[in-house]
Amino acid sequence: MVLKKVCYIQPIVANYSVPLFLELGRHWQLTVLYSPAKMTHGYDSDTTAHIHGVNSRKISMIKPLGNKIGMYQIGIIRQLKNLRPDAVIIFANMRYLSFWTTMIWCKINSIPVYPRGHGVYRKESPGLFWKIIYQVLLSACTAYICYTPSVAASLRCLGLPTRKITIAENSLDNPHSVEPNEKTDVEHGILYIGRLRPGCRLELLINTVKCIRDMGHPEVTVHIIGDGPEAKRIRQLASDIPWIQFNGAVYDSEQINRISRSCMVGCYPGNAGLSIVHLMSLSLPPITHDNLTTHEGPEPSYIKSGENGLLFDHRNPEAGLLSALIYVLEKPNELKRMQANAYATYEQIAKPSLAMRIINIVGE
Repeated sequence: MVLKKVCYIQPIVANYSVPLFLELGRHWQLTVLYSPAKMTHGYDSDTTAHIHGVNSRKISMIKPLGNKIGMYQIGIIRQLKNLRPDAVIIFANMRYLSFWTTMIWCKINSIPVYPRGHGVYRKESPGLFWKIIYQVLLSACTAYICYTPSVAASLRCLGLPTRKITIAENSLDNPHSVEPNEKTDVEHGILYIGRLRPGCRLELLINTVKCIRDMGHPEVTVHIIGDGPEAKRIRQLASDIPWIQFNGAVYDSEQINRISRSCMVGCYPGNAGLSIVHLMSLSLPPITHDNLTTHEGPEPSYIKSGENGLLFDHRNPEAGLLSALIYVLEKPNELKRMQANAYATYEQIAKPSLAMRIINIVGE
């Protein structure tokens, strides 16, 4: 059987994408086009070069108008002419000029193209402009692959045709997940996992835990996994506080499993993304703010507050986060229920895998 030739176009490649490309590479002749960045802080753009069965090619990127609009990945069309793929999957960032030129070229050459993205979930009141933009996009593509059901809902609310709106749950495969029955009910740690970037608001978490410890809960600790532009400052801050464990960048799922064993919940006090799913895979109900339009990704929409995690009021974050942490400390039965529900949500999202969901959309 001849495998389908598929080209997957990304701006950069994150470590958590490696399992996705590995699995896709077992079903397709996969080529990944990407543009490595000089300073990625938590991303490893050269990872794909070492993945067996995946042909990865670096292409340059120019930013004539800065990081806001007009970015262009050079050479995509040339690569597609040489590869002649059966299908193209491309990150749906419409601020990239190269996104639109790729879409047009695929349309002209009758190559099925599948943009994958966030839709308009971040926009509180998307109007006629965005409806027209997405009407043009849906007419040019074979199908739009949404990260989450909330993304699909954001597009349907514009009155767009549903037949081209598909969903492949943005998830990760955690080979060392933690099932709810493995929690001992004596954990008092709070786990942060994710990139240490502006907007992560770790100081809010640290200050809130300090307040909780002063209120009579000295057993509560903070465990940080991550790297990024804020890492040096957070490490310096943590070095003087014995109840903060700063682990730096950890990509080994077994080591993350061990760190999480002392934790009762996860917390991403700022703008979260896929970290929400990672926390759920460890049976840690995620706690974050309720302004879903400002998050880095749509994954916080998986949280049903009080069921599989907690959302606090973004307008009063100090009081909101404090209230959420006191709730899980003082209601152990509710915490245990949320831990079980968080893991159940992870299983629902991750099975079938993201790769198989994409394959089902694009086809063998």
